[in-house]
This record gives sequence, C-alpha cells and structure tokens, in this order.
Amino acid sequence: MGFVELQMTWQPSLLSEKRKKGPPLGLRNLGNSCYLNSVLQCLTYTPPLANFCLRSQHSSSCDASASKKPRDCPFCILEAWIARSLTLDLTLDSPSKIQSCIKIFAEHFRFGRQEDAHEFLRYVIDACHNTCLRLKKLRRKGSEGVGGGGEAVNGNTVVKEIFGGALQSQVKCLGCGGESNKVDEIMDISLDILNSGSLKEAMHKFFKPEVLDGNNKYKCDNCKKLVAARKQLSICQAPNILVIQLKRFEGILGAKIDRLITFDEVLILSTFMSKASQDPHPVYNLFGTIVHSGYSPESGHYYAYIKDAMGRWYCCNDSLSHFQPYRRSCLRIIYSSLVLTKGQGLTVPLFLQMELNHMILMEVRHPKS
Repeated sequence: MGFVELQMTWQPSLLSEKRKKGPPLGLRNLGNSCYLNSVLQCLTYTPPLANFCLRSQHSSSCDASASKKPRDCPFCILEAWIARSLTLDLTLDSPSKIQSCIKIFAEHFRFGRQEDAHEFLRYVIDACHNTCLRLKKLRRKGSEGVGGGGEAVNGNTVVKEIFGGALQSQVKCLGCGGESNKVDEIMDISLDILNSGSLKEAMHKFFKPEVLDGNNKYKCDNCKKLVAARKQLSICQAPNILVIQLKRFEGILGAKIDRLITFDEVLILSTFMSKASQDPHPVYNLFGTIVHSGYSPESGHYYAYIKDAMGRWYCCNDSLSHFQPYRRSCLRIIYSSLVLTKGQGLTVPLFLQMELNHMILMEVRHPKS
C-alpha cells in the first residue's frame, strides 16, 4: 500500500515492566461499558496499532490541539489510551475519557446503555480513518497551494493499512464467458454461522460460488440480454489485521445462535484469494477474540481474550485480567512461538473453543515461499 511501514511485531522495550510480566490493565465497568472495555483490550493488543500509538505517530502530526479552537480528536484519544494502557504500572484503570467522549466515535451511542461490540469497533476504526483522511487533505491543500502538485489523496491511511482489505465480486456469463469484476474495500468480514459448526465451514459458505438464474438472471453486456451467470466472491487484498464477526443474532427479534464455532489458531486464506492477488498465500495467527454471554444484543455481557506482547493468553473481563493457562485437557498444546509451515493447521486452546465467540482478530504473516 505504501502509506506507512507498519511494525507488525511487538517492541517490548516500549512497554512498562508490569505489562511485560502481565497481566493486561484491568478496566472498570462504568455501567454497561463491557462492550467498550472488550474492544479496547483487543485494540490495545493489536501489534501494529499499539506500536504506532506508543510512538505517538498520530498526535505528533495532528492539528486538533494546535488549532485556535482545540477539539477532541478520536485518534488522539485512542492513541493516548493505548499508550497509557501499555506503559502504566497499575493493575486497574478507568476508561472514563473514552466513555465521556463516546459520541465522538458514535453519535447515537448513549452513556450507560449496552451497545454492540462489533458496531463500536467499526465506529472507532472509521472515526480514526476519517480523521487521518481529513489531515491528509489539509496537508495536500497546504503543500500544493493553487494548482500545485502535493500528495495525492488516494484514501489511504494508517488505519486502512492495518485493517483494510478488498473483496472482488466476479460475475461470469455462462453463455459467452464474459466477466465483470467489482472490487469493494473492507475493514472486516461478517460470517453467517446459522448452519456452520466451524470458522472454516462458514468461510467456505461465504465464498461459495452463486448461480444467477431464473428470476435472478444477469444482464450480460456482451449478450445484450438476461442470462444465467456465476457470481464468485474472492479476496484480492488480504488485510494485515483480519477482523471476523460471527453473526450470532438472527431475524427481527435477534434470537441468538447459541452454538460453539470451532476455529484454528492459524488461518490460511489461499483457497479464497483471487487470481490477481499480489499475496496469494496469506497466513493469519490468532491474537484476540471478543465473547458475548447472554441471550440478546441488548443485554448480556462482553469480555475478551487477548494474547499479550510475550505470547501469553489472558482473559480480560472488565476489572479482572487473569492469565489463562493452556490446560492439559487440550488435544494439542500450541504456543505462538512455534515455527509454522505453510498449510499447517493448529488447534486453538480449549478455553477459547468453549466460548461463544462474537468476534475474532488475527494478524497476518506472509510466507516467503
């Protein structure tokens, strides 16, 4: 992408001693703020975002505080929080600043009301991305003057570098073989799990070819008529950080799909990549999940599992953050420090498999071969 060189691995020298030795900073529940706490824990332990924030790379160039009318910048707020969480030697803190500024991220969110964790994550990502775009436009305007050359505003930001990817939708006429391709940018993938028992199965169903026929025929530009066609989704750009939402609520009433969905610690996407992709064999390592316990999106409780900078798994449940050991009952005991070969699938620790996961976060690894 070329916007900024991401530091994908942890830099322990930037962390406080308490964060090196664990556990993660516990977060007080300020009243139905478990959704916020679980999202903050996962964002804090997203390696490239954490490294970027620990170096104050956004705030050092942001105009929010330097302007004549200082304002709250969503990215500055997030950066300050992540840096604070990773450098404090405390065991417990309060996300009161972010809670008090909740409307800066999501206008319709209300203090003290239960909200959806995935929705909040998307609002945070979008708010920070839009802030970077605004700054980029200001710099371009200042550098080019009237009709000058300056940096092209191509929609790329560090947020997009971290979370952004792209899906290709290809429709192929079954008569003439003509193809139509459309590319859509994504910040996550949402998967239906109603009839799936595993992440792999849900992924295969998401990318399964669809035949357009009957009342759903395709208007072919070459044939100049409605024809039968095949529609195929594929990934043409794999994100550095892959966020997967498991759609656990269905229908108008939002009934919860209360079923365990199995997944591996390593996810290989080569099966789902488009032929035109420059990275045909992306491999992802699991580093975080968000769990929802309860029966509806308007109630229940969110908490998170994260892998810290030293590769240890922790359960982060509001003010409680405790080490989650790999139990002997696991079929396979796997640590992220193992060298993995391409195509090798590893089973996630049992304590993660037994949870009704709502969101899964993975970081990419690009094999050389």
